[in-house]
Amino acid sequence: MADGPIIFRRCFLIVLTLSVTLLCGCSGLDYDSNPLSISFSLGYSIDATTKAPINNVDDLDPIQILRADGSADFSTHTAPDFTGTVNASGIVTPSISQFYKLDGTTSYFLSFYPQAYTISSGVVNFRITGQEDVCASQAKQGSMYNNNTIAFAFQHLLSQVHFKVVAENAAAVAGWGTLTYITVNSPTSLDLDLTTPTDPLTANAVPMNVDLPSSIGGSASQTLTTTAVSAGTVMIPVGNYPPLQIKVKTSLISEKTVSTKLWYLGKGRVYTLRLTFDDNLTTITVTKE
Repeated sequence: MADGPIIFRRCFLIVLTLSVTLLCGCSGLDYDSNPLSISFSLGYSIDATTKAPINNVDDLDPIQILRADGSADFSTHTAPDFTGTVNASGIVTPSISQFYKLDGTTSYFLSFYPQAYTISSGVVNFRITGQEDVCASQAKQGSMYNNNTIAFAFQHLLSQVHFKVVAENAAAVAGWGTLTYITVNSPTSLDLDLTTPTDPLTANAVPMNVDLPSSIGGSASQTLTTTAVSAGTVMIPVGNYPPLQIKVKTSLISEKTVSTKLWYLGKGRVYTLRLTFDDNLTTITVTKE
């Protein structure tokens, strides 16, 4: 009879041990074998009142997204891993559902807009026309153990110049005719270094300089009046200028090169220039507003 309780205790311990093992095993299975989906958002670092042509986050559509697992090294990328559709609330829907690795590896994500011309050796190259608002975010990270929303916070990487035009008087209106174009000579092949993605864009080794027209185009017929009105905008690289020079043509007067008072253009800044067409039909006076 003495062996009975011993046998019972042994059986109880075996069953208890087995139960604990199964419980732990099931808990691990539930955690490790079910991938955690990754959610994305776009932060509101964009000033919608000044940084046209991006006025709202859903104008950034689609955004381009790179992924790297284990380290924030994007040097081997030659294309985005997926894109993201952005709604008015800043929620990003990835074109391909994303999941964290089951072993807990940290995943890094870097995003930019618009679509790149090329991606190679850690450099994104853009080809601009003067009407693109190029933006990018620092790399964001997460893992299955730190499953926060990947929240991109875009920064503007170019400067915008906004032109206003006004005729000095009725004689100037008649003498100059209509405005044909305002252009700025600028590199159009610009590079983004993926190790410092929110630094200003730099001109490529082959910069491909072009006279970029403002948003009224290169063959407009905008009426000049004695009231200042917009003559479009142009997005150009950040940096020092000697100072910035523009070219202006009207229907009755041939192209003129005009010096502005802009010596430096800052990242994400908007500069407004008023062009006054004098009645001597030779002078265009530029003032910074």
